[in-house]
Amino acid sequence: GKYGFIDKKGNMVIEPIYDLAGSFSEGLAVVKINGKRGFIDKKGNMVIEPIYDWAGGFSEGLAPVKLNGKYGFIDKKGNIVIEPVYDLAGGFSEGLAVVKINGKYGFIDKKGNMVVQPVYEDAEDFSEGLAPVEINGKWGFIDKNGTQYWED
Repeated sequence: GKYGFIDKKGNMVIEPIYDLAGSFSEGLAVVKINGKRGFIDKKGNMVIEPIYDWAGGFSEGLAPVKLNGKYGFIDKKGNIVIEPVYDLAGGFSEGLAVVKINGKYGFIDKKGNMVVQPVYEDAEDFSEGLAPVEINGKWGFIDKNGTQYWED
């Protein structure tokens, strides 16, 4: 009933002491212990203490975390880089992260600036300069300036 990590040969590297464990990304893995989430390194050292209600993997140097019911972002030292003010947050992709605020989705940059206003019913990560978004029940694509690429 606990999670740990093995190497490619099947040898136990990190003992199964965690209630949940995510994949390693950028050298760290999310783990859950005693109802809270933190991050360990590949040697099993707790690098970021388990104080978060939820945490996603690191991408582009930042990880989304949930604290006191809101989502924000931390760096690899556990410093809050973007204050937890969002209702939901995804990881960074191509310099932007999807966030939900007041029931709508938009995109922020790594400084927390709203780059694409939250007007979408749903949104996914950027890939090759475009992100799929839903508005008025229809899906289409936007670029990093919020320009829409579909017919109304």
